[in-house]
Parts: sequence; C-alpha cells; structure tokens
Amino acid sequence: LVTLCFVVGAVMLKPDWKAVAAGAVPSLPAHDAANYWFMAVSILGASISPYLFMFYSSGAIEDKWDKSYLGVNRAIAWLGMTFGGTISVSVLIVSALVLATNGIVQVDDYHQLPLMLIPIFGFWGFVLFVASLGIACFGAAVEVGLQQAYLVAQGFGWDWGEDLKPRDDPGFSTVYTVSLFLAAIPIMLGLDPLKLTIFSMALTAASLPLTVVPFLFLLNDERYVGAH
Repeated sequence: LVTLCFVVGAVMLKPDWKAVAAGAVPSLPAHDAANYWFMAVSILGASISPYLFMFYSSGAIEDKWDKSYLGVNRAIAWLGMTFGGTISVSVLIVSALVLATNGIVQVDDYHQLPLMLIPIFGFWGFVLFVASLGIACFGAAVEVGLQQAYLVAQGFGWDWGEDLKPRDDPGFSTVYTVSLFLAAIPIMLGLDPLKLTIFSMALTAASLPLTVVPFLFLLNDERYVGAH
C-alpha cells in the first residue's frame, strides 16, 4: 500500500491523460531498438518468472487447496496484476514528468531514482521511495528464497513447509537461510544493483521457453487438469 504514493504522485502531477493513453499503446521504437526490445523481453521475464509456478503450487499443496479455491485465486490474480500494473504505469508517468524534465532521460543508477518523488512530496518523497523499494525487495527476497527451499527440498525428497518448525524440516530451513546469504554476496562485492536486476530479468526471460512452454501443454491436458 505504501507504493500507492506513485499513483498519488502521478495524479498530482496532472499529466496529459490523452498522451498517457496514447503512450500505453504498444508501438515500435523510433530509436534505440535493441535496448527497447531487451527491456521488453526483460519485463516479460520478470512478469512470468518460472519461480512463481513452484512458489504458488507449493503453497497450494501446503495449505491443502481444493477446487473451492479456484474463484478466490482468479480474483487474487486479476486484482494483484491490476494493482501492480497500475503502480508500474504510475512509476512511468512520474519518471517521465519528473526525471525527464530535469534532464535525466536514461536512468542507469539507483541514486537517481529517489529524485522521482521529492518534487511532489518534498523530504517525505525520499522516505516514501526508500520504503517502497525496501518493501518490494524484501517481499521478492522472501519469495525467491522460499522457492529455492521448495525446489531443493522437494527435489531431494526432504520434509518441507514454511509452517513447520526448523527442527522438523532442517534441510528446507537451511536452504532458505543460505539462499538469502548467497544472494547478498554480489551486492556486498559492490556489483551495481540495477545492472544485476536487469541481467537477472534477461536471464529469466531466456529460460522461459524451457520452463513455461511445457506448462502451456500441461494446462491444456485433461489427464492432468480434468475439466479445468
């Protein structure tokens, strides 16, 4: 909910909404075509990340979902994607109206990003941005860490589950904890977080044909999903 500050900021900046709507329509780039397509593929990789399949299905098994949960999950999917998409569009609007007007047309350093909200909210804009980034990164780290633990524990047949105590699933808990420490190493070594993020998004996108395409077949095979 903290990240809704971008939505509020976008409205307060009073953009030309017709121009916003026109800009939302996909179009071929007039310049920097290679960079454009690289970012487009990277965003696709971040949106349809293979880890989500493992993370979500493991939660469904652990919480013993049945068919009665289908409606709730459809609503969660629609509302969640709409919520995240709205905030993403708002970030683009704010960056275009704040960063671009201040001569920053290419964001290549995290230190440039807090400037987005300061002209709108003053000092609190910096606080809101740091809080938004921290919350988003924390949530992602927890999800990916859990997914690694699910993947390894299930692959080796260990006891697993986030609701169990560590002594009841030591392998699962160890992998989860170690994953977080290993993920912190590149940052501690001084690698640029923004470049690392973009690289990982592109790497994820490259794996999509191997990880997502098989699901497209399975999701349409009545032997696996029955009437659904």
